[in-house]
Amino acid sequence: MYNEAGAITVTLERVINTVMPDFVRQVEVIIVDDCSTDNSPELAEKFSGGSADIRVIRLNLNAGKGAAIAAGVDAANGDTILVQDADLELDPAYIPALLKEYYEAEKDIVSGTRFRTGRRYRGHAAPAATANRILSSVASKMTGRKITDLTCGYKLFSKALYRKLNLKEKGFGFETELMLRALHDRDTSYGETDVTYLPRKRQEGKKIRISDGLAITGNIFRYGLHGRDWRSALTIAFIIIFMTVNMLSVKHWRDERRVLEWDAISYYAYLPAAFIYHDLSLGFADGYEGPHKLLVWPEKGPGDKYVIKTTMGLSVLWLPFFLAGHAAAIVTGADAGGYSEPYKFFLLLSALLFLLTGLIYLRRILLNHASDKITALVLAAFAFGTNLYWYTLFQGTMAHVYNFALITAFAFYSMRWHEQPGGVNAKHRVGQAVRLGLLVGLISLIRPTNIIIVIFFLLYGVNTWNQMKERASALIRDYRLLLLMAVTAVVIWLPQMLYWKEMTGHWLWFSYGSDERFFFGDPAIVKGLFSWRKGLFIYTPLMIISFAGIIVLWIRRSPHALAVTTFVPLNIYIIFSWWCWWYGGGFGQRAFIDSYALMAVAAAALLSQSFTAGRRFIRVAVMTAFLLFATLGIFNNIQYYHGAIHWDSMTREAWFDSFGRVRPSARFNQLLEAPDYEMAKKGADR
Repeated sequence: MYNEAGAITVTLERVINTVMPDFVRQVEVIIVDDCSTDNSPELAEKFSGGSADIRVIRLNLNAGKGAAIAAGVDAANGDTILVQDADLELDPAYIPALLKEYYEAEKDIVSGTRFRTGRRYRGHAAPAATANRILSSVASKMTGRKITDLTCGYKLFSKALYRKLNLKEKGFGFETELMLRALHDRDTSYGETDVTYLPRKRQEGKKIRISDGLAITGNIFRYGLHGRDWRSALTIAFIIIFMTVNMLSVKHWRDERRVLEWDAISYYAYLPAAFIYHDLSLGFADGYEGPHKLLVWPEKGPGDKYVIKTTMGLSVLWLPFFLAGHAAAIVTGADAGGYSEPYKFFLLLSALLFLLTGLIYLRRILLNHASDKITALVLAAFAFGTNLYWYTLFQGTMAHVYNFALITAFAFYSMRWHEQPGGVNAKHRVGQAVRLGLLVGLISLIRPTNIIIVIFFLLYGVNTWNQMKERASALIRDYRLLLLMAVTAVVIWLPQMLYWKEMTGHWLWFSYGSDERFFFGDPAIVKGLFSWRKGLFIYTPLMIISFAGIIVLWIRRSPHALAVTTFVPLNIYIIFSWWCWWYGGGFGQRAFIDSYALMAVAAAALLSQSFTAGRRFIRVAVMTAFLLFATLGIFNNIQYYHGAIHWDSMTREAWFDSFGRVRPSARFNQLLEAPDYEMAKKGADR
């Protein structure tokens, strides 16, 4: 009770006159006055008339509902507690029904519910009712119990349960903490009883405010995620919400020059050619004068036929988004030729969805070997402090975020494959093999050189010679499943092979032409890692932490150690053997984004080791370096957006000229040095 002089007497009369069920042996009414400033406590004491079963407890401070209930429970003699608010918004006539649900159904806690029947109450603000339903639904998801009215004031529970929970909330967050903490325990039985509601307005004495609603929302996540690695989960939610809001505010799908640009033009060409123009030979592109805007960059193959330069992996992933864009174009009256705004919007949406998928799998990988706090830090750093941010939000139609998601999923399911006992259900094992085959097929169909990710599958969990021999024996034993994986991957490749056969006469075809190739005898590793043009460590400094973390993987005897140590040098060698080791115009060494999951594992290992180090200065030094490099990565993204970092022509002088600047100086362009692409194709400028 707090300042309820107008209601307290009527409330007490109704409570006292309520006929209790036969199983109730004794009733006591405890009125806790939360330091009212009106004459509520005097009216309550007058009503009690000195009865031992009706008592008034006065608090010296207005501490809140939770504190008042705590005082009442301390004073209670009974073993069962029912909370009745003094404001009479809830009718005491429903107390017997609450008691019967509690006693006859043998529940540990019973809540009243105003909304289970879908009834609307006159005077109850629609936003408040909607918010309650949403919060109740979220609480249901978090507890795995059906909760229809989280904040209903009627709560019935045992004193023993209340003592066990040791609740801390002093205000209106009492109901939220009680419900979430009680129902997280699967042994706690829970029930609901329908009650009616007579809402009051603020001028009539309504106490709860918007600030209380926000606090309740916070408590849902605080108590709902307690012990559930909530920091990393909320980090992913924040990343996706932030990027979605950013995408919707920038709206670069409306720019004719953006989204479907550069390599994305080839990645995407299969879809409109097959589903709109019905001609994968691209013959329709010659002298096209149709009603649609058309954008294709085909290469000439044998027999002078057009051949799409890139493989069709991204088109496979984009198919549902392309169909959604096509439907939206038809409905809205936009150009339905495959290149208008609706198509580009859904392609950008796909990038966010695959980023979310990759982050979810990466979180699950990291939590196997790192704390929730470190996992959250690494997720945030790789999402914002590397070029993954740019290639999701601004160039999300490049291949990298998609292969990041697929490779991360492949790594996770590879771990599951090796960590499960050999006697696992055979049918389940077949399903695992098919799933891994699908993933490796898609990964390589997007970027064929990424086939080397199978190294992770072969070597995860192997760190010693004996483990190597055991792994070889296991692989031989599972040869049928491995063959199934390979067949599944080939099935994914079959449409591509049929396309090449039709267009070139060959089942396999290097569609980049004779002037683009790998220089395996002269890899540009030093330039790729350290050059001012596109050095990995210069423009994605967080990789310094990851490379240092590879050493820690061995120190910690991590099952990732050999797999990561083998994959990373080979990946570096392949990436920097390409004729254009800087990979054309773009931000940083974008080819490394695909395997960021493995680099994140190494970074998390370094952070975990520093946190367990006995010397504080090591922990401070590593964390400082980690935050510094992540911050520099964020700043690099901002610089690249504003043009202070050039897409392919950076020099030492240009880098220092832009140091600390968000936007380029007046002399910036004079300090650039454009690469010679034609000479690079011949193997020069390496």
